[in-house]
Amino acid sequence: MLIPTQAQETYGALNTNFSPTNSVHINPSSMLDAKTWLDIHVVGAGAYINNDFAYGEKTTLIRLLRERDFSQENFEFQTGTANYHAYNRNFVQVLSGVWSQGDHAAGLSFGAYSYTDARRIDEPMGRFIENGITQYTAQHLTDYQMRRFRANSLAYGEAKISYAYTFHKRRRNMFMGGISYKKIFPLAGGAASIRNLEYNVYNDTVLHIDDFTGDAMANVQPEFSMKGGWGFDLGFTYQRMYSGCESYYPNSRKGGCTNLFYKYKIAVSINDLGYAKFNPDNVSYVGYNLSNVDILNYADLTAEAATFPEVLAAQEATPNDGEIRDPNRMSLPTSISIQYDRNILPHFFYVNATLIHGIPPTKGAFGPRRAHSLAVTPRIETKWFDAALPISLYEYQKLQLGLSLRFYVLTIGTDKLLNFFVPSDIYGADFYFHLKVPLFRNPKCGNSRAFGSDRKGGFGKSFPKCDAYR
Repeated sequence: MLIPTQAQETYGALNTNFSPTNSVHINPSSMLDAKTWLDIHVVGAGAYINNDFAYGEKTTLIRLLRERDFSQENFEFQTGTANYHAYNRNFVQVLSGVWSQGDHAAGLSFGAYSYTDARRIDEPMGRFIENGITQYTAQHLTDYQMRRFRANSLAYGEAKISYAYTFHKRRRNMFMGGISYKKIFPLAGGAASIRNLEYNVYNDTVLHIDDFTGDAMANVQPEFSMKGGWGFDLGFTYQRMYSGCESYYPNSRKGGCTNLFYKYKIAVSINDLGYAKFNPDNVSYVGYNLSNVDILNYADLTAEAATFPEVLAAQEATPNDGEIRDPNRMSLPTSISIQYDRNILPHFFYVNATLIHGIPPTKGAFGPRRAHSLAVTPRIETKWFDAALPISLYEYQKLQLGLSLRFYVLTIGTDKLLNFFVPSDIYGADFYFHLKVPLFRNPKCGNSRAFGSDRKGGFGKSFPKCDAYR
């Protein structure tokens, strides 16, 4: 089966003001004005999978997990769609921290990530995947053409350092910018790009190829060199305060250790701009330009994961000549994001809207594309508890309802809540968690209560006015 076995964007835990170790991954400038002076992230992990081809019919994720049978026979397959796709994202984050004080914030994080996506799987190929090429005689002796198919899988480790600065404050307006630099350690990668494939399956023995132009690469050798690649995140935030002044310094004794709260904030960021670079000596790469070739006993063709590009290499006169300029490099899953966060009920109830648009790699490069998504997330947040209900559109089309809960140090969540409990056609799954140790107050602030600290009636109060603007 084509479908690979992470949370999509962990929308429920992504934008809370009490977890800057989460929000830094969508926008590095979000570390500023956090309601946690020092946020220590111990461990977190998540897995997300989605597709529009194979599905579990009228069932729930709980039932599927209980039965523990994920064989192909237990899945149905969609028909009649022009192009199918599959997407998977996984993450593990360990030993991260964000410090936020005054006009400055800094963070350090370590983690491992994997992305897999396959796009433009056409209807004939979908039927061959479902039934087997040799067995599905209904499609034998027929000319087919597949174009612009891309499949990419990339796993890598990451060490990231982040910095953010409030560069302008005037009246109730705050302007903030942030940057993250990432050192990439490639773990494994594979890709296939088919620009054009014209073929005919004669029978269970002979596969005829009229024309095949494309590229394929694989590397399954983990590498931990300083030459493994790099990446950047850039972010900017405009924050409109309910009441503020130019002398506001969050989490700092310089500002009186008080917290002022924003009415709304608008932010934009670009994430994962960079690449992973494998050792060329460990990369298996073939550029194909075949025409009028018969592949005999095609069902017997096998290859290891590290050498699958070479399956048809014997038919290619110039296997090292292809369209991919640097086959030992894979682009990171770059994306552009816009975030809007509105504080409805002071220091308690918020509504967030986040857009993430994946940018595909250039024509001459390998690399996974991050899934497009749009989410609206109402949430309540306090010092000890958060609850968020993200409503998202995967690829701007598939509606998802999620839930995220934070109980002081532990966050659990999913972007696909209904799939766990409501019988339906299951096209994917999602779950994530985070465990952290937050230090809410700067020790230099002592034990005095700052405005907004949790106490009875700690939300919905009026906001203090700065002396400069009374």
